[in-house]
Amino acid sequence: MSRSLRITRILAMTDRMAAELQGLHFAGVPPRDASWQPAVNVYAHAGGLEICVDLAGVRREEIEVHAEPQRLRIRGVRSLPDCGQPGAGCGRLLVMEIPDGRFERVIEFPQEIDPGRVRARQDNGWLWISLPQHHEEDRP
Repeated sequence: MSRSLRITRILAMTDRMAAELQGLHFAGVPPRDASWQPAVNVYAHAGGLEICVDLAGVRREEIEVHAEPQRLRIRGVRSLPDCGQPGAGCGRLLVMEIPDGRFERVIEFPQEIDPGRVRARQDNGWLWISLPQHHEEDRP
């Protein structure tokens, strides 16, 4: 079973681009044994796609990004936040809304991207992944 992500808001685009993108569905594959899925934003531009993944508190070395021509897999682990208090620690947990543990997010794309040119960077808790689109002249 797959889940589709529907583009719900398109900002700062021409009417033609917005009309083309409204019909696209990005399929999400349910994780195998992950305890949570990070939220994502998918942006389109002339050269490909930009993915923004909400990974606050996840260390860079705990993130794995794997790209295929029409699929992106992001997985890793987030530990419980540590308040840094010596001795008793943070205290008794009363509310827990921040998920921890293993995570995985798989996104399937309606257009081919170039896996060899995928780039990722982490910035203030956001993981940004640039997915350049395949161009006909790039193909063997």
